[in-house]
Amino acid sequence: MQDLSRIKNIKCFLFDMDGTINLGEELIPGMEGFFQRLQATGRSFYLLTNNSSKSHAPYVAKMTRLGVPVTEKEVLISSDALCDHLKEHCPAARLYVLGTPQLEESLRKAGFLLVTEPRLAPRPAQEDVDLIVLGFDQCLTYKRLSTACRLIDRGIPYIATHPDLRCPIEGGEFIPDTGAMIALIKAATGKGPSLILGKPYEYMVDAALRRTGYKKEQLAMVGDRLATDIAFGRRNDILSILVLTGEAGLEDVEAAAKAGRSEEVPDIILDGAYDILRYL
Repeated sequence: MQDLSRIKNIKCFLFDMDGTINLGEELIPGMEGFFQRLQATGRSFYLLTNNSSKSHAPYVAKMTRLGVPVTEKEVLISSDALCDHLKEHCPAARLYVLGTPQLEESLRKAGFLLVTEPRLAPRPAQEDVDLIVLGFDQCLTYKRLSTACRLIDRGIPYIATHPDLRCPIEGGEFIPDTGAMIALIKAATGKGPSLILGKPYEYMVDAALRRTGYKKEQLAMVGDRLATDIAFGRRNDILSILVLTGEAGLEDVEAAAKAGRSEEVPDIILDGAYDILRYL
């Protein structure tokens, strides 16, 4: 039996967007004015996305059109966790990036050196790249892909912004996402990424904790996907709230429980994110 009283202890809610707040270009019915009322209770929020193909500005513009009062500081992207991690562990790394211009610009703004044309001299010449970054590269070309694979074959490690295999688009269809690119590179080189930053891994929680100053028990993840949103909460000891306005339904939760996938079973299930206000 779910303990709805836990919602009252939350100081900051982390929201998935599509399927939780909106469906495409439309706000989910019942979400009108929700964030204004949430802030009036003294709670804060962040909008989380694994989609590293965009910078903060497009998300703010879209949410603003939908009536959601969000600033760039309240949008947390897997690329933010990436920049945080690189600054802490390898601030001087020379990067070769498979990603959109927006991802490249985010890395440059964070102070990183991007190598756009790596030197692929005959071995054993020293490489001029320290690390490869794989994002949701909607500008991917065969030349860039083959260059990355050659560098990986030479021992250069790579990290990925997130593990999603497919990205939903309008009309209920999907396009290949970063996880599919990971599978392609692994098939070609035999090597997977040394690190994956986005949901459901801990790095996005770390980024939220740094930005808010709260403890884990004061955070909650609200989303519509079991394998990313709910697993993100369960794996990282923050309250997980499933809403039934998007991808997953009650039958999916039952199937996950029967299959022993406990990290995909939410702490709390609500009809929609709008129901959170009832328990604050």
